[in-house]
Amino acid sequence: MEAFVLGSTQPSPNSAFSANSHNMALLNIYTTLTSFLSPTATLWLTVSLTVLGSYLLYQWLLPKPLPGIPFNTEATKSLFGDAPAMSREISVTGEFSMWLAHQVERMGEPICQVFIRPFSKPWILVGDFHEAQDILMRRTEFEKPQFLIDGLLALGDWNARYKTNDPTFRARRHLKQDLMAPNFLNSFMGPFLHSEGLKLVKLFEAKMKLADGRPFSVRSDYYHAALDTMVHYAFGGNIPDSATDPQLETISNMRSSQIPPASKDEPVVFPETPISPFLAAVHHAPDVLEKTTIAWAPKLSFWWWSQQPWFRKIFSQKEQVVPKQLDVAIRNFEAGEVKTALEHHLMREKIAAEKQGREPLLNSHIMVDEIFADMIAGHHTTGGSMGWVTKYLTGYPEAQAKLRDALYSALPEAVAEKRFPTFEELRRARIPYLEAVIEETLRLTPFSMTREATEDTEILGYKIPKGCQVFMVNAGPGYLSPSLPVNENARSPTSKAAKRRPHWDESKDLKLFEPERWLVTKEDGSVEFDAGAGPQLGFGMGIRQCWGRKLAHLEIRTIMALVVWNFELLEIPEALGGYAGFDGISRQPQKVYVRLRKVNSW
Repeated sequence: MEAFVLGSTQPSPNSAFSANSHNMALLNIYTTLTSFLSPTATLWLTVSLTVLGSYLLYQWLLPKPLPGIPFNTEATKSLFGDAPAMSREISVTGEFSMWLAHQVERMGEPICQVFIRPFSKPWILVGDFHEAQDILMRRTEFEKPQFLIDGLLALGDWNARYKTNDPTFRARRHLKQDLMAPNFLNSFMGPFLHSEGLKLVKLFEAKMKLADGRPFSVRSDYYHAALDTMVHYAFGGNIPDSATDPQLETISNMRSSQIPPASKDEPVVFPETPISPFLAAVHHAPDVLEKTTIAWAPKLSFWWWSQQPWFRKIFSQKEQVVPKQLDVAIRNFEAGEVKTALEHHLMREKIAAEKQGREPLLNSHIMVDEIFADMIAGHHTTGGSMGWVTKYLTGYPEAQAKLRDALYSALPEAVAEKRFPTFEELRRARIPYLEAVIEETLRLTPFSMTREATEDTEILGYKIPKGCQVFMVNAGPGYLSPSLPVNENARSPTSKAAKRRPHWDESKDLKLFEPERWLVTKEDGSVEFDAGAGPQLGFGMGIRQCWGRKLAHLEIRTIMALVVWNFELLEIPEALGGYAGFDGISRQPQKVYVRLRKVNSW
């Protein structure tokens, strides 16, 4: 999502004036000379001056590096800079964050610059965790870039489309104040997540029996579970739609004779039952955001797409369904019932209105836009994360076995009674290895954060002009490979003053999946999970970090615990494995295949 396209910057008025003055001077010289020359000589002079003028114009339009910051010299010889090389790599891999990391590694410096859009300022790539942390958390001169705000046009009046210093941003975030609190998460969301996890277990078991030892994809199953979760978050039981239930019904009614015979390594392709038009709209809306974000002209592209039938089909569902659900939520709220996220929004709006001495805006487009955008963001990102956890546990069977042992050890009553653990048991259980598995998965599936300089400033001692886009590159040095040396004296005052924790051992291969990195042994021999053991930007940092991270963590933790409790994720063919992803509004796995074996009879 920290995308491929930025707003261009025009040449300064002084530059334009200087160029015009040179042109007038050349024209005067040309007029004087041609008055003394023959037609043939005049033609040759005209051609020569045209060629010279074109060359000078071309040189003037070439990328202009910022002084001192490393860059690819070859990129400065073309109007398109680094863009062709970037496009070639991403067309093959789909991984924008990895391309950024490759540039930092190639330069061998913690800061470098690349040239992507002609006639624009270069992108600044920061490959140092401490400096990235400083920019995201403490440097107020860095803001959310306009191209990302424009990329979210389809989400309407959503809080994330406002600048950090805009009071509206904080006011909208205030509407969600209660939604990451223990009461909402553990009482309202937790039991539903547990029931959704059990549905997935049942669905996986049905597919496992039909597949008879063959692999099959579960990628869409995780997205469906995440979609159901966000529908419950927004509306609770006020809407009957489910994405998982239709799949479970279809697969449960299938017979093994309906599966075409093939080799043991040939994946079974199960039918996917259509979901309701509204759920389909929420599921496909991220595609619009990704298309808009990477467009050369986001606003113009969005306007054009908004005229197309496919776009209207998606967002007409929002206008048909969400306002009706808002009416239901208002009635519930006025009757004293506050359970769902939408009802909490209404409660917080009324409290804010009373404090400000105004009428509350309950039945407004703000409520519609906020809740619809939350659903899109929450289902897309978390569904992909559960797929990533599955892939890494499949690829690292030792870690998978350790996790299963940790679950069984932490929940001995459920093991003894040969049953699934309840949500309350899972919630209260202290399982450091489960937390470490989730954190290590986030580390290995990086997604670069972007900020825009709102004034002339410095990064690591280098001058950064206003308007530059700054990418916090978390897929290379300091994250997935050893840190690059930094001149500590060049750090910003806030970076120097910040308390730093020592990093883990970077001599180990940081590209390997090793949950133990996040575990520390105490003096009494107990093992604890340490979220600060190493560099991590999985949910962002600072005031703009992902507001729903606690819900996402609870969802991944609950559902993946139930999956590992019940199934062994067996080895799959190399062609179906790997860790390739693609970057859109988040980093998603390209494939999520499993070959399952039941590990108990519960």
